[in-house]
Amino acid sequence: MVFRRKKPDKKRKPKEPFVARIKRRGRETYALGNTLVHNPRAFPGQAGGLLKRSFRTMWDARGGGFYACGFVMTFIWLEISTLVDEISVSDGVISFFTEQFFEFLFRFSVQSIGNTVQAFIWPLLIIERLGPVSIIPMLVVYFLFSRLLKDPLSNWLFADSDAAAPGGVPTNVMASTPNAHGADDDKLT
Repeated sequence: MVFRRKKPDKKRKPKEPFVARIKRRGRETYALGNTLVHNPRAFPGQAGGLLKRSFRTMWDARGGGFYACGFVMTFIWLEISTLVDEISVSDGVISFFTEQFFEFLFRFSVQSIGNTVQAFIWPLLIIERLGPVSIIPMLVVYFLFSRLLKDPLSNWLFADSDAAAPGGVPTNVMASTPNAHGADDDKLT
């Protein structure tokens, strides 16, 4: 009996090692801070590029459809709400940066985990807030999204993804390696 491994439908880039990802993100964060200090006018564009890559990663990890769009939108809404709430309860700007900044970072990072969990169940949050009747508008939005928005949104998110990924590997190269005989290993016995 021969079992065949299902071939992936789309090409996937090789996953970057964890330590390399952390180093890359540290360099990107440092460069973003450096841009903010030395060239503030370029900051929005550079920050937008980093945010777009983050949204693209979340979008792709959740399947790239209506659920992914809802996840990303819910996560962004929850993160902004958390940030605004934390800043609004601080005693003042000076006090926030001198006394409460590290406490804020810890609370915000813990709250981000909660926001991620809530974003996973975004359809249930809508149904809980608006009632069972909200299922009908959600279905209408699903069909409108799949017919009108999915392709333009995917094209916008992945417009610059043909550039080389970290490590110099193009993002559109599938991570398959030939076996010792030169053929792809697509049989499991």
